Amino acid sequence: MNIWFEIAGRIQQLKHNLRLHPLLLILTISLFRPPITHGTSINEIKRESFRAYEAILEVHRAGGDASQLIDKLNEALSLIEKAEAKGDQALLDEAERLIGEIIAASPELIEEGLRIRRWRTAIQIVEVVTIILLGFLIYRHGPNLFWKLWIKLRGNYLIKRSGPSRNVSMLISGEVWAVITAIILVGAVFALAQSLRAGRVVEPFSELGVLGPKMKIGDYPKTVVAGESFRLYLYVGNHMGKPMYYIIFLKLGDRETPIDPAPLKPFKEMYIVLDDGENKTKQIDITLKEPGINKRLIFEMWIYNTTSKNITYHKRWCQLWINVTSPPL
Repeated sequence: MNIWFEIAGRIQQLKHNLRLHPLLLILTISLFRPPITHGTSINEIKRESFRAYEAILEVHRAGGDASQLIDKLNEALSLIEKAEAKGDQALLDEAERLIGEIIAASPELIEEGLRIRRWRTAIQIVEVVTIILLGFLIYRHGPNLFWKLWIKLRGNYLIKRSGPSRNVSMLISGEVWAVITAIILVGAVFALAQSLRAGRVVEPFSELGVLGPKMKIGDYPKTVVAGESFRLYLYVGNHMGKPMYYIIFLKLGDRETPIDPAPLKPFKEMYIVLDDGENKTKQIDITLKEPGINKRLIFEMWIYNTTSKNITYHKRWCQLWINVTSPPL
C-alpha cells in the first residue's frame, strides 16, 4: 500500500514540475534576451551617409544636377555632429530621414541626367555634320557664289584696261578656297573640342585652411584655458572635378608628434560634402581638456574613398601651436 502512495506522490511532483518549466523557460529567455534599442546608431547613419554620397556621385557622372542632394546631405551631416555632441536620438532620426530621401531621389535624377546627356550628344553630332557640309559647300560652290554676288553688286561697273594683262585672280583659285575651307573646319573642330573638354579638371586639388575667431588669417589664439571653448573657422575647397566627401580630423599632439598623418585618435570630427568648384567656411568650436605647453593642434583632411569603401588620408593638413593653461581656482 505504501508503494502505491509513493508512486502517486511522484506523479503529483512530476505534474508540478511540468507546470513550472514553462515559467522557468520564459524567465530565462527574458533574462538573456538582448536589450531593445530604439533608432539607428551614429555609426550606422554615417555608413548610410556614405551610400548617399555614392548616389550623389552617380547623379554627377550621369550629368544630372546634384546640388540639392549635396545641400540635403550637408544638413544631415550637421545633424549627426549635433546628435553626437548632445546624444540626441531625435536629431539622428531626422538625419536618417534626410539621407533616405537622397538615396530615394537619386535614380530619377540619374535618368534625367542621362536624358540631357543624350540630347547634348545628338546636338554635337548635328554640329559636326553641319560643319562638314558647310565646308564642302564652301569648297564646291564658294567661287561661283562669290562671283554671282560680285556681279550683282558691281555688274554695272565699266572696266578699263590700263596695262598688260595680269595673272588670274586668286579669288577663283581652287587651292585658295580649299585653304579657306580648311581654316573654317579647323576652327570649328577646335571650338567643338573646347566645348567637350569644358568642366574637366587638368590638375585636381583640394583646399584646407584654418582661420581665426574673426575669420581672418593670423588672429589665432595663442593661449586657451583648459575646459573652455574657443572658436575657429575651417576653409575647405573642392577642385577635384567631382563632388567630394571630406572628413576633417582634429588631433592634439606636441613637438614630438609625427604628422602627415599624425598617429593619434581624433578628439573631434567635421563632415562636409562639396560640389566641384565649391568652397565653404565652417565654424568649429573646440575645447581642450588637458593643460600643456606648446601643444600642436592638428587639422587633417580625409575623404571617403568609393573604391576601398573607406575613409583615406587626403594629404592635406594644417596646424596651430597653442598653450593650454589650467583653469583659475
